[in-house]
Amino acid sequence: MRIFVRLRPAVINGLRELQANKVRSLLSMSGIILGVASLVAMVTVVEGMMGNFKQFVDGMGGLEKITVERQSLPKDQEHLAALSESITLRDVDQIRATIPLISNISPEVSVGWEKIVYEGREAVTSILGCTPDYLPVARRWIDPGQGRFISDLDILYRTDVVVLGASIATDLFPPNVDPLGKVIRVKGKRFVVVGLLNKINGSNGMFSRWRNNGVFIPVTTATSKFTGNNHLTALGLRIADANDLQYAVDQVERSLLQMHHGLKDFSINTNEETLESFRKTQSAFKLSLGGVAAISLFIGGIGIMNVMLASINERIREIGVRKAVGARGSDLFLQFLAEAAVISVMGGVIGLSVSMGIVWLMNYILTQAIPSMALSTLDWKIMAQGLGFSVIVGLVAGVYPALRAAKLDPIEALRHE
Repeated sequence: MRIFVRLRPAVINGLRELQANKVRSLLSMSGIILGVASLVAMVTVVEGMMGNFKQFVDGMGGLEKITVERQSLPKDQEHLAALSESITLRDVDQIRATIPLISNISPEVSVGWEKIVYEGREAVTSILGCTPDYLPVARRWIDPGQGRFISDLDILYRTDVVVLGASIATDLFPPNVDPLGKVIRVKGKRFVVVGLLNKINGSNGMFSRWRNNGVFIPVTTATSKFTGNNHLTALGLRIADANDLQYAVDQVERSLLQMHHGLKDFSINTNEETLESFRKTQSAFKLSLGGVAAISLFIGGIGIMNVMLASINERIREIGVRKAVGARGSDLFLQFLAEAAVISVMGGVIGLSVSMGIVWLMNYILTQAIPSMALSTLDWKIMAQGLGFSVIVGLVAGVYPALRAAKLDPIEALRHE
């Protein structure tokens, strides 16, 4: 309790010194201000980027999704290329029958970018052959707003039906025309529109625009009328629990190797790998930006130390008088240490204010470039850490000047001119 009684006048003296030497105090704070502002603002922006990337991963199916894609054979198997069939519809049946961890399986065939026509109106877009499981594997980001999606009967009977993305429907049909039930042409073939997808809004940028412009047909219709074989472009799989992801990946790989007679003509990818890669990038950003902030804070500490030493040189007689009337070395040590702490706290508070401005400016710039991007928000924990670092730097920087003031000989101090 006694320490707090002695601390109060020391803090008041520190505030008076700030007021008496405004310019010098502001210069000594500059390093602290820049260090705190850069630390808080950059960490906040990086955390915001991570939040946007997590939303992007969710839009791609989340951590429960596994994607199997075609790939070229490795060098040691290139001589067996004639035996490779890559991914086929037979693999779908094999995985469904042998791997209970897989809750949904979505075979996909890319027909490519094609022109679709309705009564003289045209649009060019990507056409994908898929199954009803495409929606749960894609995390239902594109639930039908009107009509329905591809059904099991469509897959069985290879029907000529099509589901349109929100943007492509707007481009293809006049505003007063209901697209449901209308016939469009894809590469000269007639397809009946049975569903319109909800428009996707979010921070996924190009990914969202691609989904809004997508056109979906039954996968069996795609293989029979467009590609002419049962080869798949990709295979989307969903598991119920992300904790089982590695087990499921291992089982899928073993099952496909068995079906492909040991040929590694496929690749298995997960969103966890993508997320982990981004986490490493995020850590690198934090380390580099933290290093810049640490240098700024270090320079700020040197500035505080220089100002405190200059202040002691100007107040040597004052220190001598105080010691002559009974002030102890610990009182002087506490006084000058408190002054350093006051400078660092004030610098930290100003730095936090500057960081708010930086975050606002960066949010404004980023939203102008990417309107759907989620904003970075200041975290009070990060702000408290930034302020705490500034106080620690100030206290450390103030120790040497405070010790020097405490050890001054009172007689020599009174003689000082």
